Amino acid sequence: MMLRSLFGLVITAVVACAQDAAPSTNPFRLHVIGASVSGGFCDGPLTGATELGDSVTMQHVLKAWCGEHAKATTHNPTQMAQMFLDVEGIGKRQVDAAKKAKVDAVVAVDFAFWFAYGPVRGDEATVRKARLARGLELLAQLEVPVLLGDLPDMRGALRRVMNPAWVPALELQQQLNEQLAAFVAEHKNIQLVALSDLVKTMKHTGAPLPLVEGVVLSAPGALLQGDQLHANRLGMAFLGYTLQDSLRSLFPATHALHAQAWTFEQFVAGCGAESDLEEVRAAAKKAPAAGVGK
Repeated sequence: MMLRSLFGLVITAVVACAQDAAPSTNPFRLHVIGASVSGGFCDGPLTGATELGDSVTMQHVLKAWCGEHAKATTHNPTQMAQMFLDVEGIGKRQVDAAKKAKVDAVVAVDFAFWFAYGPVRGDEATVRKARLARGLELLAQLEVPVLLGDLPDMRGALRRVMNPAWVPALELQQQLNEQLAAFVAEHKNIQLVALSDLVKTMKHTGAPLPLVEGVVLSAPGALLQGDQLHANRLGMAFLGYTLQDSLRSLFPATHALHAQAWTFEQFVAGCGAESDLEEVRAAAKKAPAAGVGK
């Protein structure tokens, strides 16, 4: 009887060791939280536009890029698009859901946006800084790697989607970005990505699209929808391409995606932005001729 019990303990120990040594079958899970850009908001008649805009979610971009190597999930896109209505409540639900799902990494490119933007009552600087601090406290609950975008300058977005009073003055934007950068410096799992530089390029100078045949410069605003606030499909492709180095860093060195290097054309295909790219190409070809004789 004693030998039988001892044999049973040995078998149990061997099985436990085999289970510990076996590789995990659970795929790496990359999870998106954020606001309306990540949620794939499309401008249109409901927001006063005469033409329907078009875009894709950040999850769509990541699913294409990850392929079979990882799982890309997202928070409810409708809630993300409505974040400006209840930034703290929806922000908390997003973080809580990511924690509950035990995701491996989080992409939060525009999560901080409405904690800094939006209506305020009282002293503007005090209110915005305090609200941003509460948003960052939510992110501090995440213990996995996080990609967090800084705050872009959205002055010039159309009034029908962005009341000018909701936009912090440029000096205050800089202070808020300094506050955000200081937070990231204290949280080693959070990586800051320069969304502000990307948006500045897209809005004001035009984006240099790195095509195989050579760089094509888009017209200012061409990668945004008509509201000049939300990215279109080509803008999302450019955002994905720009984020690629940061995305790779989220994965272990042994993971297939740690070394993946997509071309810009692959991001365009992944976003279904081929027709947008052709329009930009056509406009770029006409641009030099327009300046002849001036």
